[in-house]
Amino acid sequence: MTTLTSETTFNILAAPENFEEAVDLYLFPENEGENAMRELRYPGDVLPPFVYEENPDRWENFDSAPMTDRPQVKVEPTLSWAQAVQWRGYLPDKPVKEYWKGSDTTSRMTAYMLRRLYEYFVNPPPADRYITWWPKDRTTKGYKIQIEGLSVGGQDIITFDFIALKASEIPLEVVFQFRIVGEADA
Repeated sequence: MTTLTSETTFNILAAPENFEEAVDLYLFPENEGENAMRELRYPGDVLPPFVYEENPDRWENFDSAPMTDRPQVKVEPTLSWAQAVQWRGYLPDKPVKEYWKGSDTTSRMTAYMLRRLYEYFVNPPPADRYITWWPKDRTTKGYKIQIEGLSVGGQDIITFDFIALKASEIPLEVVFQFRIVGEADA
């Protein structure tokens, strides 16, 4: 009968005398915003830079800086109590959404603007390049983004109205959704 044996030698080092930890604190200044229009830029200017005709009526997860990397807490019950874990999060965890509130009788976006947003949406750049978003009404910084969706009048659909389109208007609510993956170079 064969006997197998294995052996590993390792050294145990003395523990350091002190530990240092650093954490970034996010402090948001008061910001009423500017009248500047937001802008999209395609890498290498393959598509021309697009300056919004109108800024959105409302948006989610952005103020003077991204609010997408919020801490997440998970609590699981145990036999005698509960285990809570907090995770710091990363920048692309939550999407940024921009809303132009239209209705059946009101338009907040032109057909031209919708088509330009759609061009950016359906033409993603190569994997190592990013479209940049410049929310000039909120900050001077730009951000690298990945566009997730564009909808008019519903979830993942684009609805047109014959009469409104003849006037180059898009009724119904328009939602433009993307994830911020980092800061853009100036």
